[in-house]
Amino acid sequence: MRNIVNEAGEIVAKATRDGTLVGGHHRIALEASLGQKLLWEDTGEPVNLEAFFRHPASSLRHTA
Repeated sequence: MRNIVNEAGEIVAKATRDGTLVGGHHRIALEASLGQKLLWEDTGEPVNLEAFFRHPASSLRHTA
């Protein structure tokens, strides 16, 4: 498990090693809406939020 922290170092979510979000979905959304940077606690690298909030069907175009 990996922790996702905000700029203040507070744990806001947990994810598996492969990046699957396990908990903290709402907290991540809140922190992101407030403009907080989210980082991986173990490496300090920025978290790519697009990977967590992209819906599988969002990239498909629906045609009539």
